Amino acid sequence: MAVLYLNPDKLDTVIQDLRDFADDCKTAKFRIDDEFEFRHDPMDISDFRTAGTDAIDGVDALADDLAKAKDAIVAVNESGVGSMTADGGISCEVPDDTTINSIDDLTAWSQATIDAHDLQTIIDGGLVVGSTSNGRTYDQVIEAMRERSGDPAYAAALINALGPENLTSLPLEVQEHYTASDDTGSHALRPEAGTELAELLGTLLASASTTWDKETCESMANTIKESVDDKGEWGRITVLNAMLDGHDADGNHVNDLEFNSTFLTALANNLDDLDWNTIKACADRATDPNTDRDIARYDKKDLGPYLGGQSFDPLAGVLDAMGNNPQAALDYLAKASECGDGSDMTLVEKLSKREWDEQGFAGFTAALAAASSQRPATNETTRRQANNVAGYGIHYLATNTDEGIYDDDAKARVALLLANCPAELTRAWNGDRTQVDPNTHQQLPAATAADLNALGYRVADSCDATATIAAQLAQYAHDRAQRDAASHAGDPDTQIADINKAYDRATVATGYLAGLADKKANDINSTAQNTADNHSEAAKTALSVLGTVAGAGFGAVGGPPTMVAGGAAGFEAAATLLEPVVEYDAAQVSSAAPSGMDKGLQAAAIQDAANAGLLKPEDYTITGYNDYTGKRAKTFTWIITNPDGTHTIDLSKADDPTMAPDEVSTWVEMVEAATGDYIFEDITDDFNGSYASGYDKGSMYGG
Repeated sequence: MAVLYLNPDKLDTVIQDLRDFADDCKTAKFRIDDEFEFRHDPMDISDFRTAGTDAIDGVDALADDLAKAKDAIVAVNESGVGSMTADGGISCEVPDDTTINSIDDLTAWSQATIDAHDLQTIIDGGLVVGSTSNGRTYDQVIEAMRERSGDPAYAAALINALGPENLTSLPLEVQEHYTASDDTGSHALRPEAGTELAELLGTLLASASTTWDKETCESMANTIKESVDDKGEWGRITVLNAMLDGHDADGNHVNDLEFNSTFLTALANNLDDLDWNTIKACADRATDPNTDRDIARYDKKDLGPYLGGQSFDPLAGVLDAMGNNPQAALDYLAKASECGDGSDMTLVEKLSKREWDEQGFAGFTAALAAASSQRPATNETTRRQANNVAGYGIHYLATNTDEGIYDDDAKARVALLLANCPAELTRAWNGDRTQVDPNTHQQLPAATAADLNALGYRVADSCDATATIAAQLAQYAHDRAQRDAASHAGDPDTQIADINKAYDRATVATGYLAGLADKKANDINSTAQNTADNHSEAAKTALSVLGTVAGAGFGAVGGPPTMVAGGAAGFEAAATLLEPVVEYDAAQVSSAAPSGMDKGLQAAAIQDAANAGLLKPEDYTITGYNDYTGKRAKTFTWIITNPDGTHTIDLSKADDPTMAPDEVSTWVEMVEAATGDYIFEDITDDFNGSYASGYDKGSMYGG
């Protein structure tokens, strides 16, 4: 502990002296100005005036800063934290890890110290009777902490003031004090109080971690681990998981907290030392009402107090937090081998065989998905690590995990993992023998077509999952069509074939996904009929998203989500996603029949053909249509005129991107009738048949 000392009376004298000095300088400057005006400005003193004003303002600012510093320290003392010395000074202890480099840091430390003191005082004083500290109630203190939770300096000071070793016990103390007992038993007066405090502490911990260096991250991680690792403390793991997990305000299946990646990695490395099998067995017995009373008594003692509704798995929360931190996920999952290339997948295999509960497994899938998003990284080692995690992650999930443990979060995250392998999915679902990426000429490690199919089936009853996969299949088709067409510049026939092939293969792959979705729906509900007018919502979502994203991009489906694009020299990897596509309304298609889907793909293919310069100039003379009175009824806003007079198509510029496919279909009919240009038929040839082919194969999936 460092000791901060201040004599407020003496500092007041210094502050007043500075203000008096500034006032004297202002008076002198005014006199000089008056004298120069009287003498008709015999020389230019504008530089002096500016410099003088700046200097005076600097003195005033210094006095203001000293006053703020004094007030901050006095406030800490008046709150009951500091103490008065014999000479009228104030003495306050400051934790060693607290950093104060500015007035803002000092005021943040002051408020954090007061809030921490008041929180602990109220808890110790008995919350049931409405204790206060410094005139504030528990709710007022919590609100003050919440308001400043996004301030890293405040958060770091608060964590230090509370003590990182106490973070996992404070919510349990709140839970205990908000519990009343009578002859009928114990009654929770505020059942969510403990969990709410834990979640707030998690937000503060994330914010604080952004200020820590490597040494502090490792020290904090070890301290937190030591607060939950002994018998009698295992119940605190539930608090830690409430702190780190469950932060998903936008419902996109990705943790909202943004931690220092070094801290998360260090925390995971510390927590995976805990014996999960022993803790799990103890928790299972202690929470099972059928356990023998004497046995349960000993297990409850070993477990200690805990928060209900949270996992006892030490890794659940930290892995969930890694879902928003690809670097931490890679550093933890892709352990460096002897050659330092991140190819040791022992931990990924070990974790795939862990006896997860749902919350813990969802966290594991979050970390895998986040790591896979780095596949297009420009750094070769990072790229290799991400490829290994993606490939082995898919393989081990398919072979070592049971579908019954996949909750909604896990399904969306596994879908994100699959979606980050769009080239491999496209090849697998088109029946290709190998999953070699045609861009990189590399094969995804370990993962087979059977693995991809198995995971696709497991997540196929989730609309968020099918939307995410279909969106990436569409984006990959679009990128592939543009790349291949550009490589054959000057050869229009080959370019048309390139565009057709890219979208045709996406159609087959999405047909396969829709078939999986309907097969899964029928397996879940044996009364369902596998007919075109009774397709699952997941299948409808996949098809609708495919056509919409291919044409107008992710923005048309509520995005775009954050993407990672490849850019390494000589390396062309598909862009990956950092979060799933969620809340997409599939109601715009009534069934999985390709009547709506094919228009979206046709529009996307025509857009790529237009941007490759394959359409005739006269095609663009039709820019809309009139109603029966001759009045302009519709202008195609997606037809773009370039500065040089040429034209392109950008479907994202449509008045309603979801209606752009219908508009393009109308435009094509008008162009064909007016100009006789039938190139569009070659561009969009056989999309319907391709869909049916893929769908038939997917719907016959047998595991």
